[in-house]
Amino acid sequence: MKPARLEMAGGVTLLTDFARGSYEVIGRLYRLTLEGAGIPVTEEPLPVNTEGREQAAKRLAGKTVLSNTIGPLFHPLPRSFNIALPHHEWSLYPKGWADTLNRFDEVWVTSDFVLEIMRDSGVKAPILFMPPALDADAVPQKTDWKAGAPFRFYSCGEAHFRKGFHLLMEGFMEAFPKPGAARLVIKTSQSCKWAPPREDIKIVTEWMTRDGLLADYKNHDAYVSASLGEGLGLPLAEAALAGLPVTANFWGGHESLLAEGGFFKIESNVVDQFFCSDPSYFAKGQKCALSTPQMISAALQRVYKSTPEERRTMAEFARERVKSRYGMAVCGGMIKRRLEI
Repeated sequence: MKPARLEMAGGVTLLTDFARGSYEVIGRLYRLTLEGAGIPVTEEPLPVNTEGREQAAKRLAGKTVLSNTIGPLFHPLPRSFNIALPHHEWSLYPKGWADTLNRFDEVWVTSDFVLEIMRDSGVKAPILFMPPALDADAVPQKTDWKAGAPFRFYSCGEAHFRKGFHLLMEGFMEAFPKPGAARLVIKTSQSCKWAPPREDIKIVTEWMTRDGLLADYKNHDAYVSASLGEGLGLPLAEAALAGLPVTANFWGGHESLLAEGGFFKIESNVVDQFFCSDPSYFAKGQKCALSTPQMISAALQRVYKSTPEERRTMAEFARERVKSRYGMAVCGGMIKRRLEI
């Protein structure tokens, strides 16, 4: 069944939660993918209160609406064809959130992991693997895999415990007990006030343009993620698209991005998810992937000791893997077929 209410003359409306940086980026990628597929699209801020939703419902009646936000802020608009775009990193979705998604006409997910989460959590609305093209933004390419001196590790993400930066820093210092052989750069948000524990760990909080951020990947020797959970793992995908060898666990969204032979694996244990920033985000039985500092250290040492040819081969493999599932030709085609009448 295709969205009967889609009016090609007016296209679709994408409601994006611009208050959250990662959702803004995903919204941009969906917009560019829709445009690339020839689907007219208007992107607007997600209404966050009753008055805003009532106004949007009147204006968008009969239209196809994509809602790009976090669990508690999903609200289908009456008389629209509503598509939810959930992104979740733990193994279960809170029941109240799942109940809300069941009021949507469709649910589009960006990874096999999120698709499984939705099913396991009781979402009965049609769930489709319908991601945006992750290469919709051009990513400058790395062309030389000879390591710098010191070896340059790079990681990127919000200053949140889920990203595992505390574990990464401990693992880095264990892998390189004395400064000099390597350095670790963590790019995070402007609100971060952390002090780096050692001089060879740099925490970058300065604002960067989207183009500047994408161009920075190629200036490093390897990307590393010690995240405890990712619905997808966009920075890791960006690093792979840049031709940067990547180091990560193989759980959650990473399983849709990576394949054996295309990354340096960090071992991990699937354990109970032990922290929530808000109790309403918790669901009994949620799991995450925990990599200890010792596991991270071992992986970093493998990367450090690898040859330029090994890093190049892995990087090229990972890049092709991402493009084969998340390239514009693939994702634009899927979305176009779904939305065209």
